[in-house]
Formats: sequence, C-alpha cells, structure tokens
Amino acid sequence: MNKRENIVGCKECGLVLKKPTLDLTYQFECPRCDAAIYRFGQNYNLVLMLVITSLVLFLPSFFLPLLTLKILDISQTTTLLETLIVFADDGYIVLSIFIVFIGILIPIMMLVLIMLILIPLKRNVHPTKVSRYFKWYESLMEWQMAEVYLISIFVTIVKLQKMAEVKLEIGLYFFIAFLFFMFVSMIMFNPHDIWSKDEL
Repeated sequence: MNKRENIVGCKECGLVLKKPTLDLTYQFECPRCDAAIYRFGQNYNLVLMLVITSLVLFLPSFFLPLLTLKILDISQTTTLLETLIVFADDGYIVLSIFIVFIGILIPIMMLVLIMLILIPLKRNVHPTKVSRYFKWYESLMEWQMAEVYLISIFVTIVKLQKMAEVKLEIGLYFFIAFLFFMFVSMIMFNPHDIWSKDEL
C-alpha cells in the first residue's frame, strides 16, 4: 500500500495523522483541535430519498399561503413569494435579496449538489469526478442559515398575535417540513465516506 494512502489530514488545523482502521460507528477526531476527521454516514439511497422529499416539499411551501392575519373584519393571507415581493416594493430590496439568498437559494443549491455528488457515485463514477461539486457544497455550508429565517417567522407570528388574529396556513407547515428533511439530509450526508474512497 502506498504510504500516502495510510495518512489523513485534518481539514481544520492541517495536522497529518495516520489513518486508523474504523468501524461503522466510530468517529475519528483530531487530537489537536477536536474536529471530526471521519464519521460514518448513511446509505446513499436514504440520503437521496430525503433530498428528493425536501425538494418536493419546497415547491408548495413557496406558493401556498403561509399565514392569515385578521384585524377586526379585515383578513390578509400571504405566501412566501408575496412576502418577498412586498419587501421589495416597500424599498427593502437588500433584505429581500438576503432572504432569497440565505433562506431559499442556498438550501436548494446544497440539496442539488448532494444529488450531483451521490448519483454519479451510485453509478460507480470515480470520486474525483465529483470533487468540484463537493467543494462547492463545503463553501455553501458557511452560508446555510435557513433555520434563522424560520425562527424569524415564528418571532414575527408571536409579535403579531398581540395585534391581530393569526392563522397558520398549510404553506408554513410545508416549509417547516422542507427544513426538517433538509437538515436530516445534510446530517446523514457524510462527505467523509467519499474521502475514505479517494481523497478529493
């Protein structure tokens, strides 16, 4: 065996270590910075199923009503798309772009990248062929903050309940389900399984 095949580097601090023999439940951590160097992931089919479920849930969450506000006898129902349009029309263009980028585009791009990585690997494509997708995925991880958007929605709902009657609509439940399956997908998707086959 080539000596280089028996070593691994910590991606956080750069420490070079001898690659241990790992079973499916063991997590190998860097002795210097405690960063996870290896952990076992889930079956590719399961991860792909979760990713596809997330993408399917996103479409109705974007177009179906999120909530209905009722003040006296006046009711107003809004969707995620309409909310973004209202922000832009009211002059909050930067905020609208930020919400689209952080809360929508980044999560969708990350889910698509997982598919672009795993589908070729299922077809026995060499890992180096998907290395660029993996690197893009790693870069987007720092920008993924869809949960912040969800928390802001709940904070808004709590505040609005003091001023009006708030009814949660089906679009909000789809959006929550989308975020749940997205997070589970990203937790179960383990790039270290790919590294263990070939260093990218």
